Amino acid sequence: MDVKYILKEARYYKKITGLSRAIKKFLFTQTFFSNFVNGKIYQRFYQNAINKKSKKIKPRILQIENTNLCNAKCIMCPHVVMKREKKLMSFEDFKKIVDNVLNSYDIKRITMNGFGEPFVDKGVIDKIKYINEKYPHVKIDIYTNASILTPDLSEKLLKAKVDRITFSINGTKKNYKKIMGLEYDNTKKNVLYFHKRRREMNHPVLTNLSVMILDENKDDVQEFVKFWEPIADSVRAYVPSDWAGGVKNIIQIPPFKHNKRWPCFVLWSNITVDVNGNMVMCCRDYESKVSFGNLLKQDIKEIRNSEDFKKLLRKQLKFDFKTPVCDSCDNILESSIDWVC
Repeated sequence: MDVKYILKEARYYKKITGLSRAIKKFLFTQTFFSNFVNGKIYQRFYQNAINKKSKKIKPRILQIENTNLCNAKCIMCPHVVMKREKKLMSFEDFKKIVDNVLNSYDIKRITMNGFGEPFVDKGVIDKIKYINEKYPHVKIDIYTNASILTPDLSEKLLKAKVDRITFSINGTKKNYKKIMGLEYDNTKKNVLYFHKRRREMNHPVLTNLSVMILDENKDDVQEFVKFWEPIADSVRAYVPSDWAGGVKNIIQIPPFKHNKRWPCFVLWSNITVDVNGNMVMCCRDYESKVSFGNLLKQDIKEIRNSEDFKKLLRKQLKFDFKTPVCDSCDNILESSIDWVC
């Protein structure tokens, strides 16, 4: 891999996660040390890390689904088969959920996305501004396909305080429409305009361009990286999820030599809330199959201290993954790195 590219990615992840975590993650995923991840020696240290961290870690990320409506038809996303009601979260419900969580936990980052395109929500800028004004220390992440990120919306977004935007492009001109169901030239124009204005304004927002490696685009990944790498802060090509069985026939390239499943770090570190205000299992629970309570009706600490949620954590620590969503989840390898990083 290109050294210049590696250094650029290292700088990007240092800003996102801090230097120590960025170095560890790089070593365990991009170097010779990836051969040891989930192996016998690794497991000894890893089990110790879990025993220590699981007792003291508190939620630090809130993922909130401001809408589950989407204008794309991505072949690798379960949105095309999702059966739950599609709607927008009202501004009042959004405020109530954010206040509920941030008044109870020291949340560092809010991710505004779920199983929808966040900019379908015409009130998304007002929601961002609410966080900016009431919780200025909290960083905001947005994941978007950028197809409706018009110049006017880009201007409004750049006047707000957003820490990172990930543009999920997932293809080149030759395969983009087949993969996303959208027009490539329009999306490309929107992303380029955003970056142009970002440079002109010297805006600190970080940007990432991502591509899932699929049968339809696997021969064009290098072309994708080559085009976008000089423009964005980071370009990431990665193996897609099957969304706990929601998407079939997805290429799976195991990132590590040893196949070993461990407790899911996200259950301790993240709070995931769907468009109806339910605290669900995680970001892979696209049908909200497992809900522990509703933040529009209950206090977040009441929910996370409930017997149902505590039972789930105990099962995870006992390596019992016989739970809806968990039992079919493909996030069984990389989750281990989070505990040691």
